[in-house]
Amino acid sequence: MNDYQYEPLKYPQVWPPPDYPAPSPESREAKFRRIPLLGWFPSWILRHIRWRKHYYEILEPIAEEIVEQLEARPQIADWSSISSGFATSRHQKIAEIISDAICLEKGLENPPPLHPEDPSSLLFWGPFDDLTPLIVGMEIHKEFNCHVPRDVLLLAWQQDWCLREFIDYCVQSMTQGTDAT
Repeated sequence: MNDYQYEPLKYPQVWPPPDYPAPSPESREAKFRRIPLLGWFPSWILRHIRWRKHYYEILEPIAEEIVEQLEARPQIADWSSISSGFATSRHQKIAEIISDAICLEKGLENPPPLHPEDPSSLLFWGPFDDLTPLIVGMEIHKEFNCHVPRDVLLLAWQQDWCLREFIDYCVQSMTQGTDAT
């Protein structure tokens, strides 16, 4: 039995998010793109329309599923310090940094309490530009003077690390006195 009042995040129905599809070679967008200068503007407009459709039909529902799960969690004062999953003050501070970054990118009213088994890919993913990893890296550097390279964030995504694994990696690199490489 764990000491959490909430479960780890569950993956959305569509995961991982599908890539933005390329236009078919027969489409007007592809044909306009072949016309130098004059065709590029109509091609850009058609691409923008296609992107909006992809965003509203695929990416936005994924983001909404993640946000709904985070908003459903109870607001707990000092959630990181009372959690057994974040043992040290470094673990707790990194968890709070990640929670604040998630709140900022996903437009939440309050930073959500996090579960150590939350998939880092769901926490770090955003429909537009994935600002969360950037904010987390900058805040960890500011707080602990430890650089979290982009490769570590990619590794966490590709190997589907849970939040605890990501935080453990960061803390381990700090205790070794080196950058998180």
